[in-house]
Amino acid sequence: MHTKGGVISCQLLHTGRVAQPGIGEHPIVRQTTAPLPPVSSSATPLEQSDQPGDYNWDQIAKLPRALETAEISRLVQDYCLAARNAHKAGFDYVEIHAAHGYLIEQFMCDGVNKREDHYGGSKENRCRLLFEIIEALVAELGPDRVAIRLSPTTINPATGKLYQMYFGVTSSDAEDLWDYAIQKLNAYPLAYLLLTEPRVGALSVLPLDDPSIHQPLRNARFRTLYGGVLIGAGGFTPSSALEAVGANAYDMIAFGRWFLSNPDLPERLLLGSPLNLYDRATFYGGGSVGYTDYPEFSHKQNETVSHYELIEQNLIRAAKNSK
Repeated sequence: MHTKGGVISCQLLHTGRVAQPGIGEHPIVRQTTAPLPPVSSSATPLEQSDQPGDYNWDQIAKLPRALETAEISRLVQDYCLAARNAHKAGFDYVEIHAAHGYLIEQFMCDGVNKREDHYGGSKENRCRLLFEIIEALVAELGPDRVAIRLSPTTINPATGKLYQMYFGVTSSDAEDLWDYAIQKLNAYPLAYLLLTEPRVGALSVLPLDDPSIHQPLRNARFRTLYGGVLIGAGGFTPSSALEAVGANAYDMIAFGRWFLSNPDLPERLLLGSPLNLYDRATFYGGGSVGYTDYPEFSHKQNETVSHYELIEQNLIRAAKNSK
């Protein structure tokens, strides 16, 4: 990354109650005699679906153990250690993953957090862990070296349900919670704030059939609440990314799936070159297939020699505008 003029971040994530039972098969864990259930803000179980999941995420989860108050300071120090190790390894900055129903969000949302200490109850208390981690990491790495990812989601007035729910995490005060948390982030010298749009697509469909690309932006309102660099992610196409930045909804747009399948994505977007279609069946595990074997685009031949299918960018836009 550095030899090509790039910068790189390391995302720091604690899954909390979403930790997969299979981790108990790790040789180090098997050597212990104490049970190691997943931890969370409270002993609130993750509800299990009766439908088969994707990528083996449908494993039966254990009842989480509520972290003791005295353990939380050690958890913050664990984040510091991870950030320190990332810096030693050459990463330019770290991104705190506080989104998608994982541990930090399990503290922030009262559908999971039933604590009665100073990490539970009010939205200020439920956000305490988030800000303690931010403060510790900024002290460790310095200004503009710490970023954060959040996934705000609020109630759809037409249905009375959340626009998106991640691993069963909900909060009765969602709008007030996210307004408070995002406004308070202005007090910290963050590299950026990345918001996931609440429009997660289907996991087993082709890109053009993905319902998420047809859904409008829900988090653009946070542009008025946060004064730092704001990045959007989730369900963006080349054309909708340009529209979002042009409308000042976001400063930048992050791509995941399209960047995975197109290692030269910035150049392709700039030149309007066709994109490699990604193969979701190869996501989350496995070897090089679907990970490092996506080719760069050959402009001399105007084609990519590989088994991956190409799609013109204007077709992605046409599919979005057709519904």
